[in-house]
Amino acid sequence: MKRFYSDLGLVAVALIWGLTFPVIKIALDSSSAFSFNTVRFLLASLFFLPIARKLSVDGLKIGLMVFLGYTFQTVGMEYTTATNAGFITTLYVVFTPLISLLLYEERIDGIDTVLAFTALSGAYLISGYGEAAFGDFLILLCAIFFAAEIAMISHYSKSLNPTELAFSQVLATGFLSAIPASLRWQMELNSDVVIAIAITAFFATFLAKMLQNHLQRHTTSFDAAIIFSLEGVFAYMFSALMLAETLTPKQYVGAALIVASAMLVSARALNKQ
Repeated sequence: MKRFYSDLGLVAVALIWGLTFPVIKIALDSSSAFSFNTVRFLLASLFFLPIARKLSVDGLKIGLMVFLGYTFQTVGMEYTTATNAGFITTLYVVFTPLISLLLYEERIDGIDTVLAFTALSGAYLISGYGEAAFGDFLILLCAIFFAAEIAMISHYSKSLNPTELAFSQVLATGFLSAIPASLRWQMELNSDVVIAIAITAFFATFLAKMLQNHLQRHTTSFDAAIIFSLEGVFAYMFSALMLAETLTPKQYVGAALIVASAMLVSARALNKQ
């Protein structure tokens, strides 16, 4: 039952993350990407203060990857759809084994490389053959940096407090975002921006990270990875409801390739454990 309820909680986390794509897309009409991320992550870091007052040097290093990931994701969403951003971001699941090979020489099999190319083919179909290509390319870079984040967390987390590790990442992302934001601050505090900041700072950053750290102790890494690969599906559902976004038949095929590749990579990772 613990595993069942933990999986159910992780579904809620993936659902919250999926919701952020259309919510942020709407907020970017009234805010720059850097200004939004500055407020989001610095506010989220305040929620950690009562439970994690110590910073981790390694967490700050990982925070650089988090900063780059969210920078490319948020800026990319200015040029592409929330649906595309959600599905292409999911590529981080497929890229993680390759990044782990590059950073820490962790062994991978040829099938992992094949699945990576399969997922990239899906991203190509999602992108609509050049439409919103620039934004989709930025989201692709976002997925690469998120994969680096996961690889680094796996490498360092065994000897670090997970709450302090999360706090350090969030704080670093906020301060790094503030540097370019200070050069040209742009934010209109209307209802769209306030709602987006509330959802992303508390629910999608602080609460989701705390739930993830707690619930993954009671389930398998396979369950978690499969559930998180559904983030793109939830992003599409909310984007269809809130922004009336749709997919063409070819884009549906691309989305299916991305999700299927992520699930297969996750299944293979579990079998290696």
